[in-house]
Amino acid sequence: MRQQIEKWVSAWRALIADMDRQGAHTWPLIIADPAQPWQVDEAEQRLGISLPLALRRLFLEGTSEVQIYWSLPTRTVEPFSLGGDIGWSLDSLEWPYFGHDDESADERQYLCFHVGGNGDMLLLDLRACADDPPVYAWGHETDEYILLGHSFTAFVERVTELGCIGAEVWNYEPFAGADGLDVHGENAVRWKKWLQTYRELTLETAATDFAQLVEYAALHGADDERVRKAFDQYDAKVVQQAWVAKISQAPNFAAKEPWCQLLVETLGMKAANWVRSLWESAGQEKLVSDVQRAYLSAVCLPKEEGLPLVLAELDNEANSETMSGYTAYGRLKHFRAREVIAWMEAYAAYPLEGWDKLFAVSAPEWHDLAHWLAGSEAQRQIALMAWGRMLDKGDVPTGEPDWTKLGSLLDLAAEKAVLRKERERVERIRAAYGEHAR
Repeated sequence: MRQQIEKWVSAWRALIADMDRQGAHTWPLIIADPAQPWQVDEAEQRLGISLPLALRRLFLEGTSEVQIYWSLPTRTVEPFSLGGDIGWSLDSLEWPYFGHDDESADERQYLCFHVGGNGDMLLLDLRACADDPPVYAWGHETDEYILLGHSFTAFVERVTELGCIGAEVWNYEPFAGADGLDVHGENAVRWKKWLQTYRELTLETAATDFAQLVEYAALHGADDERVRKAFDQYDAKVVQQAWVAKISQAPNFAAKEPWCQLLVETLGMKAANWVRSLWESAGQEKLVSDVQRAYLSAVCLPKEEGLPLVLAELDNEANSETMSGYTAYGRLKHFRAREVIAWMEAYAAYPLEGWDKLFAVSAPEWHDLAHWLAGSEAQRQIALMAWGRMLDKGDVPTGEPDWTKLGSLLDLAAEKAVLRKERERVERIRAAYGEHAR
């Protein structure tokens, strides 16, 4: 057991070191000293059982506590959405509560040694009365059990090989087999290969090989100037072909999103003709979603070309249904154009959600705030909400403020406020600008 534990500890340390070096989110690795015999005795007395032999040896010969956590950055394109969360502690061993009205017999058949962030649990199955009992994952939403290993030792061995994934049930589902975690199945082989690449591939290595550079960008994004410079070594047509191929192969619009972003970051306006082709394929099956096409148009086309295309599309949709603030925000937020505020006047209404966010990111002038504060009730509320959002981000309208007019409009907004949150919005603005806003 001691040699096995030393092998695990070495693998855990290497994993966290690699993940940290490559930019993943990691937490300090906890590997405590072995427990004293009296500490194990106290835990057994607290639980009212004798611990399985494998667990006793783990605590006495190895470590009394292990906690391993890591997560991948949101930009990472991965085969499975997984995170690292595994561990145990002598002091935190407990009988599980499964949420049943009456105490369930299961709650004395299983011993919980780790709880995931969402409430799912890792359990030792004591029914087998084994020295090295099976391990199950229990899902708090489905009340279902997934076998992770026919022994605790086998579980730790396999979950370590998979990169210490867990402890929420969905982390294990791609690898669950009849014998527990299947580390040799198709999904596991694919995941392990991906994880090893993530741990090892550096930009210095990838920059000299285009295929590896594409893979590196998929792992880390291309918002780093060094990554963009590495792509600048290659012909723009070659880079575009690579990203368009990835976009075309993606199974759904959500899966296309990161590839669209990589195309934008590495090509920008060099991809203008391809983006234009997305607008010329009317009647054909869409390669990207309307939101993605709007994003590509905002970044890869001149504003005077891309913005009218998106506005016309929204106008056409408004003929058949009410315009949603969230729909408008999703399509227009990347333009950051004041022209959007003028367009909004024809559509902005209740419900207000989305309209305030769009107003705030569309480069408003002080005149725009005053104009909307003096407008309809919906426009006034949108202006106040947008102003608050700008304060949160430290954004300031352009132009020169007319504080005499703005102060009067804020007074009127306070008078007409019905809900407390409306009055609070006004008071917050006044507090931020002091005597100017009074």
